[in-house]
Amino acid sequence: MKRLLLVALAVGLVVNGCAKKEAFVKADVNHVKAQLAKLAPVELGAEVDRLPPQRQELVKKLVQASRLMDEIFLRQVYAKNLEIRDWLRRSKDPNDKIYLEYFTIMFGPFDRLDDDKPFIGTEPKPLGANFYPEDMTKEEFFDWIKAHPEDKEAFESNFTVIRRQNGRLVAIPYSQAYRELLEPAAKLLKEAAALADNASLKRYLQTRADAFLSNDYFESDMAWMDLDDPDIEVVIGPYEVYEDRLLSYKASFESFVTLVDREESEKLARVARYLNAMEKNLPYPDKYKNL
Repeated sequence: MKRLLLVALAVGLVVNGCAKKEAFVKADVNHVKAQLAKLAPVELGAEVDRLPPQRQELVKKLVQASRLMDEIFLRQVYAKNLEIRDWLRRSKDPNDKIYLEYFTIMFGPFDRLDDDKPFIGTEPKPLGANFYPEDMTKEEFFDWIKAHPEDKEAFESNFTVIRRQNGRLVAIPYSQAYRELLEPAAKLLKEAAALADNASLKRYLQTRADAFLSNDYFESDMAWMDLDDPDIEVVIGPYEVYEDRLLSYKASFESFVTLVDREESEKLARVARYLNAMEKNLPYPDKYKNL
């Protein structure tokens, strides 16, 4: 009986410890409601039905891969994002659906409409997001490179995260850090490429899938520059560095899948034919013009 009581007490301590660990302070729910009220839900649609069935299936693959980019970005924004999301999803409090909705929009517990103030938890948003150890400073980063010049290229790469391992700073390629999501994303892009009947789109999707696994994005970036599919425009992968406010090195994953509006594109093409003529008349020196 005494042993059972001790076990019960130990289990109780573990459960209470977990509950305490998972508890997050939340901003007033009325404040979060007011912030949500500032946003107008807009459904962005596209006439996918006008595409042949094979191309419709291709677009579905791209959308599925794009959802994986969202999951990677969620991990890039804040180290505790998955923990907070799981906590909100498990919660029985009806108000937590409101917090979860705003968390989903903001990709984390920091209010992008209010200088990144936390609405869940009290910790300020790390300047380096989750690209670096939260306690790492610029000085430590550059001091490490100065002492270990062989690490400079990997540390300053757009496509690595910096972590502490055994008291050392190390650079981990995105292909390794996000492998569990990039491998299925690469598979989806390969499947989409197999459905593509446009050579430039096929090449972009194939090379971008390879880049997800190799961490070398140059070839696929060049392939994107040559993309000329008449119906489908897609951008997927790590691009902008704005989320990294510490050093502006690390690229965030994102995706856009769009269908070309041929009628409006033709209107734009008509204007584009006069670009050189219009540029000739702009009030700045000719040496800066594309004449």
